[in-house]
Amino acid sequence: MNKNFFKKINHNDCDEIFILQQKNKEDFGNNIWKPEELSTFIKDNTFKGIVFVYQKKINGFCFFKKIDNFIEIYSLFVDPKHRNKGIAGNLLRQCIYYCKTNKLSKIILDVNENNLTAIKLYRKNNFVFCGKRKNYYNDREYFEDSYTMNLII
Repeated sequence: MNKNFFKKINHNDCDEIFILQQKNKEDFGNNIWKPEELSTFIKDNTFKGIVFVYQKKINGFCFFKKIDNFIEIYSLFVDPKHRNKGIAGNLLRQCIYYCKTNKLSKIILDVNENNLTAIKLYRKNNFVFCGKRKNYYNDREYFEDSYTMNLII
């Protein structure tokens, strides 16, 4: 088997994903998914998760939920040591593929207005701004706004 691959999330991944988030707390603030939350989501057939595995360790993930005729991305993260290698773009392409194969019309997401790297990634993948939410993130000692972005499939 390859040393690196993408796979569907399963219950055995929850603790490792939690640890990865904890190691990168500066990227997540207070928005860390607990193993119990992930486990509950996995039981819901509208929730999907994809993990990136490198040398038998999870180094990235994307969580999304099917809602009506679209998906909403809840979280997309790649370990800083593995960034700029096309992994996040590949995770997005897998979301797009899911939409196409399930005849869904769009992808929506919220991104912190200060997360310029993520905004650049989404724009590069043809996402457009469609709204702004005031005080959406309570990441640290203060609130931050989010941009809502979408991609029409």
